[in-house]
Amino acid sequence: MTLFGLTVYGILAALICRALPQKYRWILMLIASYVFYSARCLSGLPYILVTTLTTYLAGLLMGRVRLRAAKESTDRPDMKKDIRIKCKCQCRQITAFALILNLCLLAFFKYTDSVLQLSGHSPLGLLLPLGISFYTFQAMGYLLDISGNKNQPERNLARFALFISFFPQLLQGPIGRYEPLSAQYREPENVTFQQALQALFLILWGLIKKLVLADRALGFVSAVFDAPAATYGAAMNIIGVLLYSLQQYCDFSGGIDLVIGIAELMGIHLPQNFRQPYFSVSLADFWRRWHITLGAWMRDYVFYPFALSKPISALAKLIRKKNTVLARTIPAALGNLLVFFLVGLWHGATSNYILWGLYNGIILAFSSLMESVYKKYELPQRSAAFHLFRIVRTFAIVNIGWFFDRSLNGSDAFIRIRSLITDWRPNEISAAVLDSMQLPSHDLAVLLIGIILLLFISVLREKSLNIRLTLSTFPFPIRWLLFLLMILSIIIFGVWGTDYNEAAFLYYQF
Repeated sequence: MTLFGLTVYGILAALICRALPQKYRWILMLIASYVFYSARCLSGLPYILVTTLTTYLAGLLMGRVRLRAAKESTDRPDMKKDIRIKCKCQCRQITAFALILNLCLLAFFKYTDSVLQLSGHSPLGLLLPLGISFYTFQAMGYLLDISGNKNQPERNLARFALFISFFPQLLQGPIGRYEPLSAQYREPENVTFQQALQALFLILWGLIKKLVLADRALGFVSAVFDAPAATYGAAMNIIGVLLYSLQQYCDFSGGIDLVIGIAELMGIHLPQNFRQPYFSVSLADFWRRWHITLGAWMRDYVFYPFALSKPISALAKLIRKKNTVLARTIPAALGNLLVFFLVGLWHGATSNYILWGLYNGIILAFSSLMESVYKKYELPQRSAAFHLFRIVRTFAIVNIGWFFDRSLNGSDAFIRIRSLITDWRPNEISAAVLDSMQLPSHDLAVLLIGIILLLFISVLREKSLNIRLTLSTFPFPIRWLLFLLMILSIIIFGVWGTDYNEAAFLYYQF
């Protein structure tokens, strides 16, 4: 199913939903989700069913364990503490079993071929089931919330299956939480005409970012990064990584815009996943704005449990005897290292992804350790010039990290980063060379205009202007002229392959 097909499918599903009584709409969403999944990845259907069933049953078991413990506590108040401990232990065992089962399923498909290649064996050529990383993380979050007694287990299997399989977010997230989404699935919002217009604006803007900007940068980025690492000097590598930065942002955030827009047409509000990340003033700020739902998942289910665990608390207590400042910061530093190692591993088991995760983790860990020093020599943070400096500095740090993310392996990334200092080769850049690397002058012009428009819209959003709401209040002729211009831009300037098939989303492979 192409992007056009997904968009049409989503709009048709939304129209049918709107025609149904509110209490039955979730059933249509479930049917539409499984039809979509079967059409896109029939071979992966058994695995999403396994995750759905094991997570659902584990949640029910924990609910029954708690009910039995509550009854026993009432009958035997003198044993209340022992019953509570036993109940907690049983819930942890159920959670561990379900988590290990689903993590093994994810690891088998995601890492088996990489491990075989590293050990000198032929890969099996396993195809990753559609959305397995995203729906596995959603399922694990649900289990951990039930285990922590934050939510009650869902008793309706079909409703729970919708939470795991809701088709717009299967492609690349966002990673949702059960509590806010379950209430919406039960009673989807009645979408007004103005809300539908806002959703359509977001869908078209997402398609522009993906088809006009991300896919236009793809050819040049591939030409640079798929070539041997020493092929180009710093000048070409800098252009390559900047265009990769644009490609990745427009591809990922454009896909999320499309997903959120389709969901909004059905009366479902998915969580925000991007918030002008390239306006960040620090790397920590960047990761609060980029792939927000993955960062929040890692924070709640990895960072805090690790940083507050007994071994880390004991280590901090030991350090506190000699250095109280270091004792306060060491849990956060170690937590960031662990989180970003796992984020790198989540992207892939190859050396470039592991190094990319460690690169981010080390910088964030160092920032945590140096926090007291920064405060001691605090600079005028309200200065516009200093604020701009921090944005540019963070942008540079992030883009150095993208060398690891996009290179074929860690060695290639280091060679390219070294070229920034030792091998400039500015004479490599010419119109003829750019043209031969799939970036002719007219494509470059479209990219530059698109970047200016993207920057303008990002500035308005950073100033908290609700652009979609503003556009939806424009007079009727202006609104439809904007719609027409956006559709024509996608048709005329979109990068289309044979039979109007576009390049796959970058995060489709995850």
